[in-house]
Amino acid sequence: MAAHKTIALKYLSDLCDTLENDQDADYTDGALLLKHPKGQFLLNYHGVMDQIWLSSPVTGAHHFSYSTGKWLCTRTNKELESVLRQDLDA
Repeated sequence: MAAHKTIALKYLSDLCDTLENDQDADYTDGALLLKHPKGQFLLNYHGVMDQIWLSSPVTGAHHFSYSTGKWLCTRTNKELESVLRQDLDA
């Protein structure tokens, strides 16, 4: 099992609970699907890479690694929730 699987799955579940008030959010089997007027956003835990992956209709694909208690983008070092919120608000 990858090192951060439990942390990732809890993070995605909690994120779903947070976003459900504003978005059509569904969390099933480690995958979080957000239905938005801009399209569908998909977040899931990728165990082989030990990362959370985001597929965004706004900015494309992002990979996030767990470091210092945060999920950080491997390209930009931005936090996952920040990237997601920016895409949802764009």
